[in-house]
Amino acid sequence: MTIDPVAVLRDAWALFRRDRDLLLRIAGVFHFLPAFALALLVPEPPMPESGAEAGAARTDAWMQALSDWGAAHGGWYLLAYAIGFLGTAAILLLYLAPQQTVGQALARAARLWPRFLLAMVLVSLPTGAGMLLWIVPGLYVAGRLLVTGPALVAEGRMSAAGALQRSFRMSRGAGLGLMGLASVTYLGGFLAGQPFLWLGDWLSGQGGGNPIGVAVVEACAAAVVAATAVAQALIAVVAYRRLASRGI
Repeated sequence: MTIDPVAVLRDAWALFRRDRDLLLRIAGVFHFLPAFALALLVPEPPMPESGAEAGAARTDAWMQALSDWGAAHGGWYLLAYAIGFLGTAAILLLYLAPQQTVGQALARAARLWPRFLLAMVLVSLPTGAGMLLWIVPGLYVAGRLLVTGPALVAEGRMSAAGALQRSFRMSRGAGLGLMGLASVTYLGGFLAGQPFLWLGDWLSGQGGGNPIGVAVVEACAAAVVAATAVAQALIAVVAYRRLASRGI
């Protein structure tokens, strides 16, 4: 069963235009603020050295530095992601379990949060492995698992693993179209955010470390994170509705 990516994107854009005030408020609290706080307050993880001089000793030193960083700061990253997933679950509920206020959606999202978080972690494992092997397999897996979140919030009590299985069943025959949709947010968000990350690194180093300039650039990068999260949620909602309407 195929799916039309252009039609999905058009419908997702229509939802955003209709509900942008509400969506931006949710994204601002649950996606923008955590990402902005991380950028300003938490050091970035150490990066491995490259070049001919990078040998086993330097690799071991980097691994130790990364381990130390994770022990000191990794929890803040996990907290930011967890808060973001709570906001995503609330957005999904507003569209897939209608006739409820934002407060009711947030309350229900909080109850679903442990299973939703576990489902998103399970999605990230095969997707991340595919991205490391080669980007196309990762995007294909991301597409096949695109409606995991909507299935979990819309179809009653379902385990995290059951939501992944449901997404694979629903996406059978539509993998290429869903891969295209996944690439819009995965690659689009990455490409949109990179200039701000590069500019932020430059301002922090050779640019003299101007705190106002750094804060403005980091705010732009956090806005990209929030926009990507909203786009992912709306695309997933529309894709789920289209697949479910066909009795899949």
